[in-house]
Amino acid sequence: MRPLPSRLVGALVAAAALAVAISLVLATRLPEGSVGAALNRFRADGGPAVPVALLTGAAVAMISQLARLRVRAGGGLARLAWGEAAIVVLCASLPPVLVAPVSLVGFGAAHAALQLFDRGTPRARAARETLYGVAALTVGAALAALVVSLTRGPESGEGLPPRLIGALCAAAVVYHLVTVALVTARVVATGGGTARTVGGSMLGSTLLMLVGNVAAGLVIVWACATSGFLLLLLPPVLWLMHQFYANRIGEDDERRTWSEFAEVARDLNRLDERDAAQAGIAGAVRLFGVPAARVVLAGGRAYGELPPGPHASRPLTVGPVAVGELQLAGPEPQRARDRLMLATFGDALAAALHDAITHDQLRAMSERTTYDAVRDPLTGLFNRAALLARGDLRLSACPAGDPVALLLLDVNDFKEVNNALGHNAGDEVLRIIARRVLEAGPDGDLHARLGGDEFAILITNLAAGGADLALAAAVERARKLGAQIAAPMRVDGVALSKEPSIGVVVAAAGSADLTELLRRADIAMYQAKHGGQPVAWYDASRDDANTDRLALLAELREALTAAPGEEQLTLELQPAIALTGPAGASAASGPITGVEALIRWQHPRRGKLSPAQFLPAVEASELMAPLTHWVLERAIAFASTWRRAGLAVPVAVNISARSLAERQLPETIGDLLARHRLPAELLVLEITETVMLSSSPVIDDVLVRVRRLGVQLAVDDFGTGFSAFTVLTRVPVQEVKIDREFVAQMLDAPKPGAIVQATVDLGRRLGLRVVAEGVENPEQRARLTELGCTAAQGFLFYPPLSPDGLLAVLRERRQVQRRHLRAESAVRSADLC
Repeated sequence: MRPLPSRLVGALVAAAALAVAISLVLATRLPEGSVGAALNRFRADGGPAVPVALLTGAAVAMISQLARLRVRAGGGLARLAWGEAAIVVLCASLPPVLVAPVSLVGFGAAHAALQLFDRGTPRARAARETLYGVAALTVGAALAALVVSLTRGPESGEGLPPRLIGALCAAAVVYHLVTVALVTARVVATGGGTARTVGGSMLGSTLLMLVGNVAAGLVIVWACATSGFLLLLLPPVLWLMHQFYANRIGEDDERRTWSEFAEVARDLNRLDERDAAQAGIAGAVRLFGVPAARVVLAGGRAYGELPPGPHASRPLTVGPVAVGELQLAGPEPQRARDRLMLATFGDALAAALHDAITHDQLRAMSERTTYDAVRDPLTGLFNRAALLARGDLRLSACPAGDPVALLLLDVNDFKEVNNALGHNAGDEVLRIIARRVLEAGPDGDLHARLGGDEFAILITNLAAGGADLALAAAVERARKLGAQIAAPMRVDGVALSKEPSIGVVVAAAGSADLTELLRRADIAMYQAKHGGQPVAWYDASRDDANTDRLALLAELREALTAAPGEEQLTLELQPAIALTGPAGASAASGPITGVEALIRWQHPRRGKLSPAQFLPAVEASELMAPLTHWVLERAIAFASTWRRAGLAVPVAVNISARSLAERQLPETIGDLLARHRLPAELLVLEITETVMLSSSPVIDDVLVRVRRLGVQLAVDDFGTGFSAFTVLTRVPVQEVKIDREFVAQMLDAPKPGAIVQATVDLGRRLGLRVVAEGVENPEQRARLTELGCTAAQGFLFYPPLSPDGLLAVLRERRQVQRRHLRAESAVRSADLC
């Protein structure tokens, strides 16, 4: 806690001194017949009653402050006493103008005596706290006396008349409120919290004590007026009341303290080491009322600073692992409760720091493995998968209609280098070519090595001005690139030159995805290579596949509007199985956690087509929205049918970037869910991580509104994008699907295995379902189960099924589950017998 500000202390001391001075001046000018008549008569008679009354009042004030209770007020401490009882006695037995001076003497004597026994607080700080406390009580007493002088009325001499009792109660309440307000100001000024929090806590803790103190004061006044012998009965009663206060305040303090501890402990759950340490420092300062705290980790890193002087320390360990040390400014806690809380808080902070450090290490490893997964290890350029993912993202970010270009180059006769100089020399040639590809254009281009001696460059900043000018600019870039690559190079002491063949394609953004651009560029590169030209560009009139694509779209339009009984489009449904079965159980022994809907096209002429054979053409056309609506409606209808049959299973639908760019998609989904009466949580939208990382405000808005419906989101093909783990913190997803390529290679290659393990670990820490795709053999299932993967799908469990086939599987599994339950119930009954 910060020291008490000198200005605040000075202002309050001045206010108390002024109140006492005014009271003394008025006491010397009491008119005959006023409330001071009795003292005037005592002064005239010269009897001992005046000094006795004054000394008795001062003694009452002093005794009321010696029995004090400590209570937490926000982040600080306050001490409660019997001040209200003393004020009632003083205001009833003394003229109001003498209450403040007598209170000053009594309160000051009590605080001076208490300071003699306080060895733990520095002398200067203790003196400042004492001045502030005595001044606060004196100001409260002065205002209480003022209330009595205004409300008590004339003396009746008949014990305690109702009006006097009301005046004394009002005076005690004013004294209480003033002292609580001044104590709150002290706690807030020393950094113990806000006025609202501290004041509310004080009032809630002291309300019962206020009532008891006022009652005790009135009883003392009544006993003095009735019979002095009654006072002999009061000490045991007051002692019992004090014990009751102590227990009640202790319970409130304990409950409030552990409630704060729970809040602080929850705030420790951070995934970043620095954030967890800073939260631990803030929590320690809040819980233990210390001015500063410091966290020193086992690796030597430290967070926070401590002022000079003694400090308490607590080792931070998780089992046998030493995490670090928590240091608090100030002496070691003395109370057993504080020591227990420090130990408990230390354990919670150690666990949070251990988790954060582990997460940081896991994230670093994951980022490294993810980098390796999307980069070509030889040249450092992006690989084919990363080019496709990031390229589509770049294309979607371009304004529709702007020209974009793709350059695809192949090194002519590259095998001669490997045959003549060896593979090491061939690798060096590829590294040199990669550097020249990077240096040939601006930083905004996307460069990739597709494999072997093939390289690609995506250009999205072509100057506008028409298709012809854009094509001319792209061809010029390709020629300069070819000349730069063909420049002589020296490898293993041999000077050589390798010329490339470059295919160029230019298209309007939004008219084709990167897969289509690569196909067109490959056609152009083939023309360049076989035509003996360094550069050739794509000509649609010479592309037979382009004409076929137009025919395919026309046929799909007919398929979408086919009459009942003549449908060509169907959905196949592949279940995902929970990996919870015992080691010896069958592959598909776990429950079904969800079903993925896969579209198929039974073409009357081409046969059965998979999505890869027609979706690329659809995504570049206006048919994407009707096809998405068709798939969503069929999938939701199936899930609704299963639910009505008592087989509630979530259904997952793949959603493309093009569909997410449609602003009306959330409304479409909401209408379909309402029409088929399907709860939103039974629909899962599978979206690739590259789409979720899109900077498109339209996609962001659509994702937010879809989640607002209650629909779940899943990251499909997780790990293939450049920022795989970033998407989990950017978008509120419920499921992660590990790409089948990683699953296929995880038993044979260390990097895919590391990516699978990192994904499962991170999913478990973030509370996400992790589903592995493409599980084909028991060894893969066993490894995924060992890692803790939530579920898996693949031909080991079930191939994609027809709707009727899936419904039969669901019913069969429900019957098996019921038989299992009956068998378990029978076993339990037998055990009881």
